[in-house]
Amino acid sequence: MKTTKAKGFTLIELIVVIAIIGVLAAILVPTMLGYVTKSRCSSANANAKSFYNAINSALVDLDSEGVDTASFNGDTTALTGDLQTKVTNYFADYTKLTSYSARIANGTCTAVVIQNGAYYGSYPRPTTVDAPAAGATNVSTQCKTQPDLAAAGG
Repeated sequence: MKTTKAKGFTLIELIVVIAIIGVLAAILVPTMLGYVTKSRCSSANANAKSFYNAINSALVDLDSEGVDTASFNGDTTALTGDLQTKVTNYFADYTKLTSYSARIANGTCTAVVIQNGAYYGSYPRPTTVDAPAAGATNVSTQCKTQPDLAAAGG
């Protein structure tokens, strides 16, 4: 009589493999969540830098056109007139920017704070992500609270 050997894995082997995958997932998932938060924070800071550059470019354009850029001095949450038109044209295709504030002094932009979704970015001093404590279940971020415009500008 001929016996045939069954092909495949035993139940014990399958359970061991599933347990190993579960342990690896439990270690990696919290780590990956931190990277997502850091990337969103970096994105908000990059957008703040773009907004900062757009305001400065608009101010240079207006200055070269003979407009007195000193009239735009101060902390502002709403750009006005020609400056608003130029910056709006720069960001015509960008829809994620929900709010901003900027500081303009002596005809140049010195600081910008923007809100990009749930995250805040600033320039020239970018916001950062706080490192969570070991075993923390949520990631606390400075990037989720609006930074002070004065601190953003240095």
